[in-house]
Amino acid sequence: MKTQEKIRILTEEMAADFFFVHDAIVYGALKKCQIPYNHPDYEDYVQIGRMKLVEAYECFPKDLTEEEAFYQFTGYAFQKVKWGVLDEIRVRVRRAEQEVFMPEDFEPLVVDERSLVDAEIVMQDMYQSMLACLTEGEQTYLNDAVILQLSVKDIAKKRGVSRKTVYAWRQRVAEKLAEYKSVLKN
Repeated sequence: MKTQEKIRILTEEMAADFFFVHDAIVYGALKKCQIPYNHPDYEDYVQIGRMKLVEAYECFPKDLTEEEAFYQFTGYAFQKVKWGVLDEIRVRVRRAEQEVFMPEDFEPLVVDERSLVDAEIVMQDMYQSMLACLTEGEQTYLNDAVILQLSVKDIAKKRGVSRKTVYAWRQRVAEKLAEYKSVLKN
């Protein structure tokens, strides 16, 4: 979005008079955007509208002392305020769509610390017993892939072998672990 160059600046001394004359533009734009007075975010939208009104004043290209330019400014400012409010509505809708709400019947999962430690010990024992049925190259592959989370390319580079070799390690590891798993089931 390109920003417009400021032509004038709304000073604090002028602000009260400016808003007295032009605040109706903000309320009209909110009405056009169908935001009622009782909307929970109404005051936020009013402030956004006022900021857009000031931007419109500061960027309006014509001399506001001329009567014709004054009326053109009103239409220009109304459009700028309306678009600014609509942009904010879109942002809030998009943000609300991304939020995930907890179901009313949600019960937090209580985790027993001992069961986590026990499960970790079992996993380590199982991992060590799986490593015992692999060759040194296959063990290296499994450690690099599972523990270090390296890609095939990174493993090949780290170990100074071709990617084809790493793929062969992966295939043999998968076959041996499938056999290992079937032995455990029986």
